Parts: sequence; structure tokens; C-alpha cells
Amino acid sequence: MKKLFFLASACLLLQCHSPETKTNTTTYVKDLHSYSQPDKSVVKHLALDINVDFEKQLLSGKAVYDIQNNNSDEIIFDTRNLNIQKITLGEDEKETKFSLSAKDSIFGQALTVTIEKNTSHVNIYYSTTKGAEALQWLNAQQTAGKSQPFLFTQGQAILSRTWFPCQDSPGIRFTYNAKVSVPKNLLAVMSAENPVAKNETGVYNFSMPQPVPAYLVALSVGDIAFKKIGERTGVYAEPVMLEKSAYEFTDMENMLISAEKLYGKYQWGRYDVIVLPPSFPFGGMENPRLTFATPTIIAGDRSLTSLVAHELAHSWSGNYVTNAT
Repeated sequence: MKKLFFLASACLLLQCHSPETKTNTTTYVKDLHSYSQPDKSVVKHLALDINVDFEKQLLSGKAVYDIQNNNSDEIIFDTRNLNIQKITLGEDEKETKFSLSAKDSIFGQALTVTIEKNTSHVNIYYSTTKGAEALQWLNAQQTAGKSQPFLFTQGQAILSRTWFPCQDSPGIRFTYNAKVSVPKNLLAVMSAENPVAKNETGVYNFSMPQPVPAYLVALSVGDIAFKKIGERTGVYAEPVMLEKSAYEFTDMENMLISAEKLYGKYQWGRYDVIVLPPSFPFGGMENPRLTFATPTIIAGDRSLTSLVAHELAHSWSGNYVTNAT
């Protein structure tokens, strides 16, 4: 009886689904913190093309979404204090109508876009505005090197809508790629496959092949250098902090190997950490592939690197295995 009870319980836990009975249908729970209605139309991939303007402290460009259109005539995005210039449909860029709801001080505005039954691409031309809460613009004096400005984003919990139009709900995941143009003396990195050195153009391309919610799309721009730690690990930091940071994180590859023994294979390719300037107001943020970390853990004796273990664990719990909402 005990064996029978165990088997029955296991069957219920796994829902007794054989591969033949699984479907691709997704049921979305209503998220009260998002205007999006994914049961109508939902985003599946984002192609972001933006310019970073430190002088004006603005981002501008376009967000191109591949969408799953469930026979709807509209798709709804979350925005907050974004300047929406125009929206077009498809590769032929047919201009379409859109509307913004009344402003809410916390949730922002619903961006409702008129689409057609066969629409699969939506192109949103936009710019951010001053005071976008996800964008932290630091002047040179707020950095460790005190020679170049710095930018980092913080999307959690619902602030990504302040730097790009999105369906800002944790139950909605999408892959993304990005083209980011920055001043030529700076490096851009994202929660994606990253460059390891500056180039001569100031234009950087990124790819995130695993689907993520909007709050895990992250960007950092500054005088940043990279040092390899292990085969799958490394550290980004301002040049004056790079050697100290690399020494502090010597055991990062071992942490990754130990975590795999507990949780299974690491699914994100690389695990790197960026040590942000002294003005970074958080402990750490588990942006996939690239944890954003406070410089206060650089103690010189590796005594505070448990923060890295914590953020690394989110690669499984929270970023990979998660509740729908």
C-alpha cells in the first residue's frame, strides 16, 4: 500500500503527462501589476536597437517584437513615462494606430496597439524621458575611476517599462537580441552573451537565446574591463577595480560546479559578475549570465562572496525554475 500510495502521489505530482498528451497552450494568470493581456497577443522575441546618450541621459531607438497573435486586433504593452513616437507593423513597416491610457503613478500607462489578424511583428519607435526609474545615470565622480560616466539598469520589480515598452509581467518570457550604440570609449554589457573588450565603433550586439521576463533584461555601460576566472566564469569591473575583483572571485568557477551538483546542469552558458561603481545601491541582482554586484563585497579576503553564491543560485531558482507569476 505504501508503494502504491507513493506511485499515485508521484503520478499526481507529474500530472501523469506522457509526451503525447502535452500541448503548447499557455494559460496566463491575470497579473494585477501589468496592463498586458497575453491571452490576446503575447510577445515572444525582442529585437532592441537603441542609442545611449549620456549628455541628455536618454535612450532612443526602437523595440521590434515578434508576437503570438491569438486572432486579436490589438496587443497591449506596459509603459511608464516613455515617449512613443510611432508604431509600425511587419517588415514593410505599415504605420498603425496606438493609444496610451491615463497615467498611473505606479503602473504607468497601457500602450494599446492596433494590429491585424496576421500581424506577427510590431515595431515601436520610442525614447525614454528624464527620471526613468530603471535607469541609473552616474557622473564620473560617482564611479571608482572618476574619469567616465556610467549607466546601469534595474528592472525588478516593474521598472523595465520605464526604459523600453514591454509586457512587464514575470509570467511572460521572451528571447531577445540587442544592438546598443554607446560612446566609443565605453563598453556595453547586458544580461546576454557579452563582449569582453571595447571595440572601435562603440556599437555592441547581444543575444539572449533563453526566454526571460522583462525584469531580467539588463544593461550596463561604462569604462568596463573583463578578466577571465574559469572556463565559464569571469568578472567585469572598472579598470581600477578589476584585479581586486578577480582575486575576490577566484572560487566562482568552483561555486558553479558545486551548484550543478545540487541543482543540475547550468543552463545559461556563462556566469559572469559585474562589479558596479560605489553608487550602486543594491547588494546584488541576479540578471542572467551577468550578476550585478555591489563593490562592498570586495573585502580583500573573500569573506563576503556568499552574495555571489546567492545570486548564482537564482540561475536555477527564479530565473530558470519559477512560478508562472
